[in-house]
Amino acid sequence: MLVAWAVCGVWAWGVCLAQDPASQEDLDAPPSQDVPSVGPEETLVLSLQESGQPSSSSYARLLTSFPELGSFTVCYRLLLLRFREESTLMSYAVSDDKDNEIRMDHRQTGYKVVLRKMWAKTEVETPLRYWSHFCFTYHSDSGRWQIFVDGERQAKGEMPAGHQGLLQANGSYIIGQEQDTFGGGFQRDQSFSGEITHLNYWARVLDGHTIRQAAACRDLQEGDALRWSTQRWRLSGEVRWRVRPKEEVCDTSTRTITIFLDRFTLPAAINLCQVVGGELAVPREAEENTWLYNSSKIMADTCSAGQGSVYLWLGANDEDSEGRWVHWGSGQPLEWLGPWRGGAPNGDTVENCLVMLDGKYPSYWSDIACLETYSFCVACEFSRRSTLHMKGAAICHDSPFNSRYVLGEQRNGRPSLAGYFHSDIYWHPETNSWVLRSLKVEGATASWAPMKDTMYPFGTQQWELGTEVCGMKAGTKVPLTISVCSGGQFTCADGTCIDLSQRCDLRVDCRDQSDESSCSVVDVPPGYSITIPPPPPTRGEPLPVALNLNLIAFPSIITQDLTLVASFKLSLRWRDVRLNFLDLKDDLSLNLLSAKSVEAVWSPRVFFSNAKGNVFTNLDQGSRIECVREGPSRPGPPHHPVEVNIFSGYENSLEMSQLYTVTYTCDFDLVMFPFDFQVCSLWFTMVSASSSYLTLVPTNITYSGQTNLIEYTIRDVSAEAMQDGDFSAVKVAVRFSRRYEFYVLTLYIPTTLLILTAYTTFYFNPAIFQPRIIVALTALLVLSSLFTQTSNSLPKTSYFKMVDVWLFFSVVIIFLMIILQTLVEFFSLGKVFHIRKRNNVIQMKPPPGAHTEEPGLSVSLGILLLGRILIPVIVVIFNSVYWGAAFMYFANLE
Repeated sequence: MLVAWAVCGVWAWGVCLAQDPASQEDLDAPPSQDVPSVGPEETLVLSLQESGQPSSSSYARLLTSFPELGSFTVCYRLLLLRFREESTLMSYAVSDDKDNEIRMDHRQTGYKVVLRKMWAKTEVETPLRYWSHFCFTYHSDSGRWQIFVDGERQAKGEMPAGHQGLLQANGSYIIGQEQDTFGGGFQRDQSFSGEITHLNYWARVLDGHTIRQAAACRDLQEGDALRWSTQRWRLSGEVRWRVRPKEEVCDTSTRTITIFLDRFTLPAAINLCQVVGGELAVPREAEENTWLYNSSKIMADTCSAGQGSVYLWLGANDEDSEGRWVHWGSGQPLEWLGPWRGGAPNGDTVENCLVMLDGKYPSYWSDIACLETYSFCVACEFSRRSTLHMKGAAICHDSPFNSRYVLGEQRNGRPSLAGYFHSDIYWHPETNSWVLRSLKVEGATASWAPMKDTMYPFGTQQWELGTEVCGMKAGTKVPLTISVCSGGQFTCADGTCIDLSQRCDLRVDCRDQSDESSCSVVDVPPGYSITIPPPPPTRGEPLPVALNLNLIAFPSIITQDLTLVASFKLSLRWRDVRLNFLDLKDDLSLNLLSAKSVEAVWSPRVFFSNAKGNVFTNLDQGSRIECVREGPSRPGPPHHPVEVNIFSGYENSLEMSQLYTVTYTCDFDLVMFPFDFQVCSLWFTMVSASSSYLTLVPTNITYSGQTNLIEYTIRDVSAEAMQDGDFSAVKVAVRFSRRYEFYVLTLYIPTTLLILTAYTTFYFNPAIFQPRIIVALTALLVLSSLFTQTSNSLPKTSYFKMVDVWLFFSVVIIFLMIILQTLVEFFSLGKVFHIRKRNNVIQMKPPPGAHTEEPGLSVSLGILLLGRILIPVIVVIFNSVYWGAAFMYFANLE
């Protein structure tokens, strides 16, 4: 257990040792150094590339004869310190053309095994900087293979048919390099950095139980084909023998503790442990407590600032319930309580924080008030070692610096950061700066000088390049972010993590408010031109620009001016494959482009063709260009300074929207007025480029306003793609009908009543002409006035309208009635008729003494009777034709 804690504290390695050479003459010569002696509770370990610097000259060659194998099992214990691009642990060759008889790679992408040039590729993870036990079994008859990690089967498969056969004996077996030729052809990117022990071969397939026993160190039997204890090796380069406690190499626990020997307040200490992916440490047993004290006591005076025996924060408190000590992070009770100083804890409800003591009470615990004025050193614990990710412009594809790190050994009094592959970050006391150094590219460095010595390089800091990196000159300052934030998380400037969806959501989630700064949603590449339309997704076709139109209202429809005023929201949506978008949200309003970004990207320009004046789409106040999240995202590359989700312009669109109030001309057809239906068109023409490059596509045309306006009723809205010269256009047709109720009440009914009033004169006393003619003339005058008033309120047209026909007929019919009344008076020759009623029938008789045979009286009487019959017949015929035509018009339009 203690070894696992010490991994994060101090890595102490031995001295390189060379073993016997390969030739028989060298075998007989005395070795340059002896293999260390091993006690009963110790294990001999082969260590390669401890410094982490990749090399093609560090390896171990097996001098013991390699046996002939059919079915076999190979098991070993492994401590991987660094990954390489291929990380070949071992390789076996029998000739130049058979250099991949056996090969085992522990790569970052998974555990790969080659057997006679056939790959068994898996995604089995090799733990970094933890001891682990691996076994590979192969059955020659069936070709089946299995991989076990720490006693549990993690992968299995089968080699192709015809692959069976024996592995030839006496070949070249190498640990630490991949052989491209027999016994040579090494490359540094195929080397191995780590430790190996208990390498054994069995000439059979071991069962799962036996493998589990070996992994748990309960049965350390050695192989019957090749034994670790009898193997002889020739060592070359940075390779040496080490002696490890057996307990250490058999310990597969992942719990670690890292000590920061700088003074922090309690909130800063809790935050620091969170930033590195852990929590304030609390020892779980006496042995761990002793190790923690021994590892930190050297700096106890500094940690306490010479003010007492308290020097180290421990991660527990009893704030909620006095005497019930729980972890700061999880709130769970402590697994182990001890050793307390004297009568401690004795601070009652005033002292609720846990600390470790030095001086008279070495390694003892005590309680203390949780005051921010106190500053002590910090120990952070990890259930599993955290991976710290580095992001920034200096982490390009060919960068000499790694993008992943773990907390490593203490260097110059502070924990260092060890790269997954070949770079380190450590404190340099002479320059008071943190140094990022490549172990692969000589001279490749960067540095960051903090404002305070106690600051660590977590979060986003400005690093100065010491050499040319990723096309940037030496001396360039670039922001680099180091944090444990993983996929789907964003790193605040202080190194804490929040969910990436909280980035740029108009709510502050980082304590330093860095999540709401630099919220650009579009990534404009170098060389981008706003004058060139985006290339279409399909080569050879025009780029479609979707037109969405929401008609909101028609403030006025002026028939006299033949104009239509429309208020609408116009949206144009397109895809620009040249762009990438960052951290898009489902809420469209959060994907708004800044004014600077709007000026930097191409946007379409549309002309309102039949509008009054020169009206185009604009980017004035009130306009918006937003990114529309439609497709999936991918994580941002390491060279981006902060975590982002990138959305490709191939799958996600830009949308430009604006509210407009525009006056359009409209050719009203007033033949059927006031029962007319009108269709007015709104033309939109794409003028950014011809239709061979850009095409305007109507997608969603709606009307969201009131259906019934003051004078009209909106029936429907439709759209059609058109061609306007060389340009693509869309015609939006608005169909509406006049609300004729007003005209029926104010025109048709009054004129009908006037006609009836004039018609009643045929039933006045025929002997009295003056009342009859006055009533008829008055009706005609009123009707003429109404005709004039109605005509003045309508546009002047060269054709008759339905209302004109109605009014003209009304005038004519009343005029006809006046003519008939005049004729009655003319032919009566001034005679007075006697009117009497018999059997409910009105009879007109000449006066006494008059002769009924007089022609004038008979004609006058006939005209009067003719008017009574003729006028209704004419009115009925006219109305049948008139309203029949109106109803047919309605039917055809509906």
